[in-house]
Amino acid sequence: MVQVLIVDDNDNNRLTIDLLLESLDNIETCEAADGKEAVELCKTKKIDLVFMDIMMPIMDGIEATKIINEISPSSMIIALSALDDKESKQTMLISGAQDYLTKPIDSDLFIQRTKNYINIINLRQNQIDNQDASNPFTTSVYDRKITFFMKNEESIVQFWDFFLQHNIYNCMDLSDYIRIVYGFSRWLIKDNVQFTIDVESNESNVYIMINDIGSLKKGTINNIIHKYIPNALFTIQDKTLTFKLLQIQTVENETLYVNDEAKNILSKTHINNISAEEFIENTAISILPKIDSLENIEFELDTAFIAFELNPTKDMLHKACIIFDEYHDVLELLVEFEHLAFAIKSLISFLDSLDDEKLQSDKVKNLVSLLLLFLNDLSSWRENIFTKQEALDVHYLDASLLSSCIQIEALFDEKDIEEGDDLEFF
Repeated sequence: MVQVLIVDDNDNNRLTIDLLLESLDNIETCEAADGKEAVELCKTKKIDLVFMDIMMPIMDGIEATKIINEISPSSMIIALSALDDKESKQTMLISGAQDYLTKPIDSDLFIQRTKNYINIINLRQNQIDNQDASNPFTTSVYDRKITFFMKNEESIVQFWDFFLQHNIYNCMDLSDYIRIVYGFSRWLIKDNVQFTIDVESNESNVYIMINDIGSLKKGTINNIIHKYIPNALFTIQDKTLTFKLLQIQTVENETLYVNDEAKNILSKTHINNISAEEFIENTAISILPKIDSLENIEFELDTAFIAFELNPTKDMLHKACIIFDEYHDVLELLVEFEHLAFAIKSLISFLDSLDDEKLQSDKVKNLVSLLLLFLNDLSSWRENIFTKQEALDVHYLDASLLSSCIQIEALFDEKDIEEGDDLEFF
């Protein structure tokens, strides 16, 4: 059902539009006599389409359009006015209106335009599935991508300048992420690496990908990111470093208006602390037996890792990965730990990619030690959250666990940054 708001100080004008809309299916209408009423309605109700008069008492359509764009950016606003001059149209479009219709209303044109608006709204509400997406997190991104070709210092400056000049993303700590990508890029250029940076997005998130991290070691990258952005969401796969940034909308009273997915991500980044007791209380009863199975999986995994140390072959490690996958599958059911589950899945893929030649190196002993330490941390995490329920914040160990995953993968990196070298940040 498309929610339509008709805003006009003239009763007859509102009635005319309402009668025209009756010929269309799946539309529900509400009305406001001035801009202030319209703003209040948009604060309390999800409005898909707004027909906005310009000249109104108390608050005109221009001011109302600006405010509604801030508090409800997904609302499509169509200006309606008897003024047919270029200046009035430009003012409304600059204020945030998507289209401009003049009065008196041409009924046929109005119906055809409204059908188009509804089609756009329905397409916006459909789940995006872009199979050409580059980022490793999701295929639910728009069919567009910004690519920066990083060839020299000037390319890096252009990348930085783009985000200074074009305010197209409203992300938490965007400048911090751009700064850190800039720093990594400077290092890569100094190391004679030419690469690309891709930016994809959807309604909730922005994904920034450095597509070749060159000789930068994963452990070093991890340490730098956690130093500058402790709660960063990122992954490293196939030499590509990908950041996941949350898009938010903020209004004057500093209240955050976010959708359900955004709320989940916010909780992962420690803005909202959830105690273990509260988390278990809100977890579906059907999932609890699967959570209980984690202890047995940990025991089997511990045994498999030790067996692999005694016989370090690809086949033995693959058997351990199968058990590790069972652990991941349970975590994937717990939406609150989506990022941890993703990191573990990446670690499993990395372990499964190791060939017998690498497994004959002297790094195997260190690999097993790190895996057993990681498993011990997982066991402690599970016990404090699901058994004892003592954790005041279920994400208290997230940063350490995610760091351990990257540290394990970094064990087989061939080159590290030389001692004394550092990335340059503003």
